[in-house]
Amino acid sequence: MFLLRNASAQDAVTPDAGHFDYSATAALEVKEVSVQQRNSVSIHDIAYISPKGGTVPAYLVVPKGPGKFAAILWGHWLMPNSSTSSREEFLNEAIALAPAGVVSLLIDAPQARPGFKPAPNPALIAQQVIDMRRGIDLLLSLPNVDAKRIAYVGHSWDAGTGAILDAVDKRVAAFVFMSGPQSNRQYVLYSDSPRMMSARKGMDMTKVEQTMQTNAWADPGSYAMHLGPALALFQYGLQDEEWVPLKDAKDYFAMSSGPKEVKFYACGHALNVQARLDRFEFLQQHLALLPLPSGTMGSIPDTK
Repeated sequence: MFLLRNASAQDAVTPDAGHFDYSATAALEVKEVSVQQRNSVSIHDIAYISPKGGTVPAYLVVPKGPGKFAAILWGHWLMPNSSTSSREEFLNEAIALAPAGVVSLLIDAPQARPGFKPAPNPALIAQQVIDMRRGIDLLLSLPNVDAKRIAYVGHSWDAGTGAILDAVDKRVAAFVFMSGPQSNRQYVLYSDSPRMMSARKGMDMTKVEQTMQTNAWADPGSYAMHLGPALALFQYGLQDEEWVPLKDAKDYFAMSSGPKEVKFYACGHALNVQARLDRFEFLQQHLALLPLPSGTMGSIPDTK
């Protein structure tokens, strides 16, 4: 059980982390759809069973050689109208990192899967966290993966689900949180986000607050004080007031536990090249990755 203490020290509640439990002994039933080679890197289009129903589409990116390799689980953003709101977001980055000795698993969030049917956000968060835990199971089942060198990189919505993963699953050695996480409660009820200030004008805020209390178990703010002992790098944009106001970002970082560092960038929600370079430096240091040729990470197309 976890105690919620949001950034403004508002009402304390006890969320139920049992929403993220699953059977670790259930079969993953991994199926390969196709495989292609790119620059001596194997890109496997696969799917595995979700404990919440259906399958999880994913890419498994594998470098050449026998390993043991580090591994990264990637969680994409859900920016409306973006062509990279899927496992495609980090595919080029995963391919570029493979020669450094990294196996990557990139999964589609429920909202990006074929046949997705809209559902309440807490249910989607629960499914994604569980599916990511199953993704860790998959990585650990691979004989060429070093179980002590697994990291998670998540952007935006998947930075929030990643924070919950950090709190409830201690098998990951390092986390990178991009443009998040933040306290959902603070963002909706109190933030200076232009989109939320406009939205609040048409809301019954008493009912909204009651709903958020009921669903506190799905709020990354509920788990901030239970991050670690994995290392964490937080990356936020200074021009991201619509989605992650700077005060919310700083408050979340301040109340989060565990070994951590934060970097701010002169950019918006997508972040920028410098954030990618810092991300690689962090992962290289804490996963003991091989060096890459100069300019490799800087030449990857930006997220849009």
